[in-house]
Amino acid sequence: MSNTKDFISKLTELKKNFKIFIPSVNKNVNATQINLKQQKDIISTAVNGVVGALQFTKAVNDVITDNVDGDSFYTFDRVPALLALRQESLGSNIKDSKDNIVSIDDFISKAKDIPKFELKKEVSIDSIKVKLKLPTLKDENVILKRCISEVENLKSDSLSDAMGLIYIFEIIKVIESVSVGEEEVEFNDLKVADRFKIIEQLPLELYDKITGFLSQVTQYDKKILTNDESTIVIDATLFDATVDA
Repeated sequence: MSNTKDFISKLTELKKNFKIFIPSVNKNVNATQINLKQQKDIISTAVNGVVGALQFTKAVNDVITDNVDGDSFYTFDRVPALLALRQESLGSNIKDSKDNIVSIDDFISKAKDIPKFELKKEVSIDSIKVKLKLPTLKDENVILKRCISEVENLKSDSLSDAMGLIYIFEIIKVIESVSVGEEEVEFNDLKVADRFKIIEQLPLELYDKITGFLSQVTQYDKKILTNDESTIVIDATLFDATVDA
């Protein structure tokens, strides 16, 4: 009789392969179905409140990285990849935001209408310059891991404290470097805690420019997730296998 390790290896070899569309490469790539452990990891985040939203994003990023062929994926790849993985793993019937049963196919098809994403940008005010870049899912997960830890360690139960941290971490994810005059600091060379301290000292006017850079992804996601009178939400319920036909 095969040992457990060998048996699991055989199960892995039997995974169904299929193609899904990835915007950053503008083509279909190989992927495999979501397994029960991955589904469990995603669904379990639903009961963890504010930190659960961060855990959900990290969990689905891990699924995409593990199940889709490719070296790196950007944050704007997340929604199209997740919808396609969900379709192939659990079927096309899903619930929209009003609990109506809709077909996920109608939303997936919209992902191929790709805007011209600005992957890098420089914004400035006075002598402060900030270089921005859209992060990969792997880059994002490094920040998310730290953010989850920070939120879990909050001594206060205040939701506003947690949301404040999450907002700052959203900003950190897209910053490549900050310079004042001739002095520049590369964020990849810094601990996440030090990045956090720098971000807190930036002028508010710069935040508007940074969030404007971020909005190109949120607008693309919104376009995909809205169809006629239906809107679907990317959260743990999307991976519920009990949706009735």
